[in-house]
Amino acid sequence: MSRQVGPNGSFTRLRDGPIITAMNESGYHRIEDDLAEDWLESWAGVGIAALEDYLSKHAAFLSFLDDAAQSA
Repeated sequence: MSRQVGPNGSFTRLRDGPIITAMNESGYHRIEDDLAEDWLESWAGVGIAALEDYLSKHAAFLSFLDDAAQSA
């Protein structure tokens, strides 16, 4: 199979059909959510929850490293 250089480099499509797939329902954004009175609290709550989740995973990993270092 010969590769030709085209506008996208030497990229070769593996299959025919659309390259963009349909979004699922959870990917849609509703403007009414931005206009609600509690949008800021909701947005901040989601961000804080994600940050707390990240920090708890980080703390668990540090604890794992400490345990491994003490047992070695």
